Amino acid sequence: MEETKKQNMEKIPDKLPVIPTMDVVVFPHMIVPLLVLDEQIIKGIEESLENSKKVILLATREQADGYQGPIGVQDLHEIGTVASIMRLVKLPEGGIKILVQGIVRAEVKEILTDEEILFVKLKPIYLETKAEDANKTEAQMKNITSLIEQMSNSGKIFGPDSQIIISQMKDPEKIIDFTLSHLNLDTSASQDLLEEKNLSNLLEKIYLELTKKLEISKVQEKIQLNARDSINKSQREYYLREQLKAIQKELGDDVDSDLEIIKKRLEETPLSQEAYSEAYKQFKRLEKIPPDSMEYTVLRNYLDWVVSLPWGIYTKDNLNIINAKKILDDDHHGLEEIKDRILDFLSVKSLKEDCHTPILCLAGPPGVGKTSLGQSIAKSIGRKFCRLSVGGVHDESEIRGHRRTYVGSMPGRFIQAIKKAGSSNPLIMIDEIDKIGNDYKGDPSSALLEVLDPEQNNTFYDNYLGLSYDLSKVMFITTANDLSTIPAPLRDRMEIIELSGYTHNEKIEIAKKHLVKKSIKNYGLEEKHLKIDNDTIDQIVLNYTREAGVRQLERLIQKLCAKFARSIIEENKPLNFTPKNLAKFLGNPLIHHHNNSHKNRIGVSNGLAWTPYGGEVLQVETQLMPGSGKLILTGQLGDVMKESAQAALTYARAHADNFEIARKSFTEFDLHIHLPAGAIPKDGPSAGITLLSAILSALTCRPINGDFAMTGELNLQGEVLPIGGLKEKILAAKQEGMKYIIIPKSNAIDLEKLGEAKKGINIILVDNVSEVLDKVLMPKSIIA
Repeated sequence: MEETKKQNMEKIPDKLPVIPTMDVVVFPHMIVPLLVLDEQIIKGIEESLENSKKVILLATREQADGYQGPIGVQDLHEIGTVASIMRLVKLPEGGIKILVQGIVRAEVKEILTDEEILFVKLKPIYLETKAEDANKTEAQMKNITSLIEQMSNSGKIFGPDSQIIISQMKDPEKIIDFTLSHLNLDTSASQDLLEEKNLSNLLEKIYLELTKKLEISKVQEKIQLNARDSINKSQREYYLREQLKAIQKELGDDVDSDLEIIKKRLEETPLSQEAYSEAYKQFKRLEKIPPDSMEYTVLRNYLDWVVSLPWGIYTKDNLNIINAKKILDDDHHGLEEIKDRILDFLSVKSLKEDCHTPILCLAGPPGVGKTSLGQSIAKSIGRKFCRLSVGGVHDESEIRGHRRTYVGSMPGRFIQAIKKAGSSNPLIMIDEIDKIGNDYKGDPSSALLEVLDPEQNNTFYDNYLGLSYDLSKVMFITTANDLSTIPAPLRDRMEIIELSGYTHNEKIEIAKKHLVKKSIKNYGLEEKHLKIDNDTIDQIVLNYTREAGVRQLERLIQKLCAKFARSIIEENKPLNFTPKNLAKFLGNPLIHHHNNSHKNRIGVSNGLAWTPYGGEVLQVETQLMPGSGKLILTGQLGDVMKESAQAALTYARAHADNFEIARKSFTEFDLHIHLPAGAIPKDGPSAGITLLSAILSALTCRPINGDFAMTGELNLQGEVLPIGGLKEKILAAKQEGMKYIIIPKSNAIDLEKLGEAKKGINIILVDNVSEVLDKVLMPKSIIA
């Protein structure tokens, strides 16, 4: 064998032109036709024909496959096959077709390029064999020839004469190359086998590929056999079913009664022209399908959905403004803005029947009555009510419906809601729209764009129905806690109505008029037996709740009702709840009003923050320590708040002389700003004046008046800029017992809308931070 290799090596030139091959790897002894269109490659072939008639075939790498431009050296594998050109035919439309036969594996050692032809220096590769692997190699060869025998007998991959051809071959390499040429592997796997230099390893890889092909062949054969059996069985069942129909007809049983019912419903339902055409087409298909097949069930369910929808059915709106106002006022305390908007809509509806229905978004903290308000609105205008919660929905199919090709498919939530309501103009409340998600299954918020667009939703397309349905008469009301998480295009389609938290007195009124009565009814009690007076409710609100809404208040009232019911059952004795004995039933007060917020302290100021769940009093702590002038920020601050702190420090440095601060204080000391409750993320620009007050207090050793809370964005000129969430912030300051609150003068217009919320606290309007500092910074001697 070694002598043969040397003889072969002498026949192989060390320099040959390159032919790139795409989608094929040529092995030694393998004969393949190749179509060549590239002029540079054709010139290389012509050069070869004049000399050795040999070329080297190099397969393209994966990233070059499908590329239409010129193929570079970097796109080719380093190991290929030296081949002999057996035949060449020039094509009339240009290009040539050649027939080549692989001779030996070869590795590229050097690339030689001139202006026209790509040449490479190469070295032939022969499979490495080790003396100690001789027995193993012999066993592997026997295994491979055995597999080829099995496959040739079945006519799969190898032809019937393959076994004879292999038996006449003595050289293992020829057997290997013959086998590889028949395996029909993908390019990557073929290249891997071509590059394997160890004979034993190559035989092992070939054996695995042959085993895999044999198993696939067996599975295919089994599938084909099962398919033939299934077809024969189906034909037999069809014949028997037709016989059964004839017998039942003779006996007087109407086997087509189910189809007759569907047909009758199709004719009676006032479908749109599009819906009727599609439904009738599917009905005709249903008539031809065996009743016990899965497709019959799918089509039957589909037609059920189509005829069950309230096509053209509308409830009449209650246009009595006075009655609608009474219903809204009876069910909810306050919330005047949303009530006015509903009454405005009813007024317009009275004048113009086909006016656009508003799409409203109720935004506010939890527990302020957003969801229950939807039921009251539906009741006041006389519409059916449906509620959909889209919080956490990730699949677009939840909105548009699943295609009927999927098992268990069904229409989207809006079509389901329409069916449940039984009318085409219900009020649909989309709850928690700010918490909708998206993932690889689609973006539900994008699907909602069509639903909530008055210009598009008259032809809302559901994937399950495969039809358009008119949603333009539906009144949509959405709810959200945080508007910032709603995508801008979706937010633009809605009319935003912000619901603020309730004041202390409003909570007492809501409890007295609604929560107590509701809890008494739900717990099977009677109002004449259980009394909870205003003073008791006042103490519950003051000492046991800290929330913008009334959910916790309702839970506490329910707890008292449960205690009352237990006392009646166990002791047959009613309870009397008073402010003095509340702790006995509700535990110790949860809210402590005497805290450090009101102390006059150096470097500590009281800010106000807005959250989706209401307002908060936020303390800013500042501490100086020897250092090099670094600013340290802690408390999980966001980027905007960090920038506010930097702006406040810049203002303090720029005006140090005005506050009698030594310049070296900014270079010899580090400034640490911390906002307590470090586990809670904090962000926003409205703490600007709070941060500056704390910084200047620490640098001047002047305490800050603890009776003040403040909010306002600060710029480098010292101007106080407007902020948002004013009502929530004022309510938080009042609940914390603050006497004064400082806000930007630009927010003066917002005060007019606050009503009762601004009572009981002194509100100071400022334009410049100097006005803030004059109020809050106290002389050095005053610390309380």
